Amino acid sequence: MRFYAYFSVLRLPMTNFFYSNQLKYRIPRHLIYWLGFYFSLVLIWSSTNHNFQVHLLIQAALLPARLFLVYGTIYFLIPKFYFKKNLLVFGISYLIWLILVTIFIQRPMWALTIPIFFHEWTNYEMFNFLEIMGNIFDINRAAIIPIIFVFVRFYNREQKRTLTLEREQFKSELTQLRNQIHPHFLFNTLNNLYSLIIKKSDAAEDALIRLSGLMRYMLYEANVPKVSLSKEIEYLRNYIDLEKLRLNNTNTIHFTTSMNKDNEIAPFILMPFVENAFKHGISNDKKSSIEISVKADKDVLTMSVYNTKKINAHKDQGEKIGVGMVNVKKRLELLYKDNYELHKEETDSYYKVILKLNLI
Repeated sequence: MRFYAYFSVLRLPMTNFFYSNQLKYRIPRHLIYWLGFYFSLVLIWSSTNHNFQVHLLIQAALLPARLFLVYGTIYFLIPKFYFKKNLLVFGISYLIWLILVTIFIQRPMWALTIPIFFHEWTNYEMFNFLEIMGNIFDINRAAIIPIIFVFVRFYNREQKRTLTLEREQFKSELTQLRNQIHPHFLFNTLNNLYSLIIKKSDAAEDALIRLSGLMRYMLYEANVPKVSLSKEIEYLRNYIDLEKLRLNNTNTIHFTTSMNKDNEIAPFILMPFVENAFKHGISNDKKSSIEISVKADKDVLTMSVYNTKKINAHKDQGEKIGVGMVNVKKRLELLYKDNYELHKEETDSYYKVILKLNLI
């Protein structure tokens, strides 16, 4: 635990050092790279003739070409072409830039260095093809690590940007879907209340109290990503009781619950199934029935909603799923992707839907 805490404290400064563009991180980062690259070449070449001082000067003379190649690439070619996804143009531009730096910077520096340190090289040709190719491979080594580093940093930045956009889109879609569910629910409930008032029913006052409770839940208690399952079930029970107030004795409504663990659940995820059953299954013109069951066995919730169909159910075929059902399917995909099962069963006389939800 102590080691993990120490590592966590160090991780942010290390991440800043490698990825931040602030000068206080960038300058030391570049200095460490160039000093490491410079002295590694000096050590490698001096091991052949044990003349450390000579190779210090030779590598210093060849350093400008490497600097031009690296910084011209990472500060011009990559932002100009690679970041804009012009990969072919970037590849061609880099190759041209590599050849130009080799011929017009590195080769002239070799021409100045050879007479001083390599007296035996009397036939140096400025534009010898094989020597130019060798110099190209030599100078290119300096750019490999910086280019890979920039590519990796760009990839990480794009990944973070993509994840941020996905999160924002996710939140936006959920907010939009929840806002669509609320007006749909309120429209139906207010219609019910209006019908009770028109009939001068004594149940109107009770309905208003229940509606007030539902509104309080919707506006204050459920304005979070997850709510307790017991609260959501109580919300369903209040809604069902509110619906019962407008129905006559020809309708049978059963609502049963069983819960051995009070998990958390996305608010209003169950509501559209119940709302859909009342919208398309209840008719005061004939005997109708709705059977709703919600069971929570440890971390798995199973909801079953059965309703008979109205006499004129065929007129509702185009909208039988309803706005709420379409929305809840989208919300299930957003919130419980790969953690839910939704099954429908339908005949001419009834409609049944079963939802299994993993609440972990």
